[in-house]
Amino acid sequence: METTNSSNQTSPPPPEGSGNKRSFIERHSASIKLVVIGFLTLLLLIPLGMIRGLINERKFTKTSAVQEITSKWSGEQVITGPCIAIPYTQERMVNDKREIVTKDILLFPEALDIQGDAAVEKRKRGIYDASVYKAEITLTGAFDRGEIEKAGIKKEDIRFDKARVIMGVTDLKGIRETVSLQLNGKSFAMEPGIPVENLFTGPNPALNEYLPETEKSVAAPNVSTGIFAAGLNVRPDSLPGDTMRNEKIPFSVTLYLNGSMGLYVVPVGKVTTVSFQSDWTTPSFGGDFLPASHEITKEGFSANWKVLDLNRSYGQVVRAEDSSAINLVASSLFGVKFIQSVDQYQQNLRSVKYAVLIILLTFVVVLFIELIKKNPVNPFHYLLVGLALVLFYALLLSMSEIWGFNLAYAVAALMTIIMITLHMGAILRNRKQGVLVGSLLAFLYVFVFLLIRMESYSLLAGSLGLFAILAVIMYYARKIRL
Repeated sequence: METTNSSNQTSPPPPEGSGNKRSFIERHSASIKLVVIGFLTLLLLIPLGMIRGLINERKFTKTSAVQEITSKWSGEQVITGPCIAIPYTQERMVNDKREIVTKDILLFPEALDIQGDAAVEKRKRGIYDASVYKAEITLTGAFDRGEIEKAGIKKEDIRFDKARVIMGVTDLKGIRETVSLQLNGKSFAMEPGIPVENLFTGPNPALNEYLPETEKSVAAPNVSTGIFAAGLNVRPDSLPGDTMRNEKIPFSVTLYLNGSMGLYVVPVGKVTTVSFQSDWTTPSFGGDFLPASHEITKEGFSANWKVLDLNRSYGQVVRAEDSSAINLVASSLFGVKFIQSVDQYQQNLRSVKYAVLIILLTFVVVLFIELIKKNPVNPFHYLLVGLALVLFYALLLSMSEIWGFNLAYAVAALMTIIMITLHMGAILRNRKQGVLVGSLLAFLYVFVFLLIRMESYSLLAGSLGLFAILAVIMYYARKIRL
């Protein structure tokens, strides 16, 4: 009887496709994980948009608080003049009848010298503050009656006896002391208001480029209502009858003025020289002319301007009702804004722009560790890390309002890095890999901070940095097979 040794029998091969075949999810797990990461990144754009909206809301809240402070103290001040409003008669035909109408011309000074000294302090409303100042401003110069002849007005039509000296001051609430005008050696107390009936006062479309967007750090103030919407005047009736007919009429006036945020003047002199000094250390010079010289030290700043009539688009005599000419006069203003050295809201907005970059690069590094070390990470933990990165910007905003941007950035970044490092170390079950993620995050935060601090070279530095980061990612991506 034959026996068969079962140990020598060859077992049939397993059916093709059974046992060792991996499922679709197993074969494409890395690709699926990339899709999930992309979806999570897009999902995180929602809270990032909310953070951006919160920054704009807080910026608006600060602007409202500053406006409340300045409305009670005094706003930005723009000084125009002094100048002489001189009535004249003009004959015109109306329905075949001759009619005599009275209009005014504005005679600007031949020479105008302005000396200003401002002491700046901060007034707070809650956590917000505004820069307010007390200034002493002295204006001296002289009028040249000969300029009137160049306007083409007959001497016999001019009413010198009705002339009035006017000076535009945008916010009369800021005047601390009575104002006396020294005119041709005599003193006159100035009164509020500018009672010139046909004087154009606004609006002023020529200054749209200077209007603040919520709050600009530079440029000129909002004088859209006109430079003569508010001011002072005096009618020098007690002067000898021929005083206003003199060729040269010297004047001098001193203003003790409160203001906030900025101080500006209009160069109405044929030759206008201005000298400002203050204890404020972060001035921003704006308007139509920059200072010819300036010096900024730890104790404050000083600045000097010199503007000729050749530098402007109007002459020394302007018709009071000529809106185009008055707008040209207003658009030539210049001065200084007492700005805060750092706008934390603008820096917060700039930092949020790099949020997607930080989130994506952090996710990519975690994915590389997961694929190379064969240490899977649940998408839920990716989401937690992303939320922590988004929360960084809420921390940054809230802290920067109290401590300033630089310190707030360092504290918020350190808190976020420590939390994510500890979390990833626990999830990956490897402290070194957690420290690797934290180190990358620290590098990214430093890189973004440097970009925020840069201005002219931020685009170049950012492009080169991203190129280097992408090169590193491409190098390590060689080891991954999706």
